Amino acid sequence: MPHSDAVPASTSIAPATSRSSEDHGGHEGPEPATARTRRRGITRRLSIALVASAAIALIGALPASAAWPVATRSSYVSQYSHRGHVAIDIAAHSWTRIVPIRSGKVVFAGWKSNCGGYQVWVSHGNGLYSAYYHMSRENSYRGEWVSGGSETIGWVGSTGCATGPHLHIEVWRGYPWRSGSYRVNPWGFIDNGYYLPYRYR
Repeated sequence: MPHSDAVPASTSIAPATSRSSEDHGGHEGPEPATARTRRRGITRRLSIALVASAAIALIGALPASAAWPVATRSSYVSQYSHRGHVAIDIAAHSWTRIVPIRSGKVVFAGWKSNCGGYQVWVSHGNGLYSAYYHMSRENSYRGEWVSGGSETIGWVGSTGCATGPHLHIEVWRGYPWRSGSYRVNPWGFIDNGYYLPYRYR
């Protein structure tokens, strides 16, 4: 009989397979699709969290928003902040609109016998307050939310111990005039905004 290379029918040829599990460090075959999807989801969430943290840190490092509080570019500083006057006086015509330096909640609006006459105090959060004095009249009320740089909270006047129409503005760390609270130089909180006079830009 001629020599034959055929394999007998009773003999089977095993299909080619990958290496044993021992060669793969104990893993049996490729990683399941569900595991890959789960791992990718975790990686994506971590990336988003890192980007958000970086953005928050950058925002915290930026200068705080500010707005000139007298609604006319013809106003001007008549007295800057110094040791005996931790405030800024801004001269303007009587009944010129006054706007808050930032958005916040009004905590006082009305008359006080503290030489400030008609006045408005606004809380901006995180212990920061602004106070506006010598108004002709206030135009807000306690508990009202006011928009920074745009909403009228009162008008320039000379009530209280004032010799001429101007806004006396104070910025406080802590509730105004309360024990433990203190005033800071307002300039860094007002040197911006739509109404900032060109001479200060």
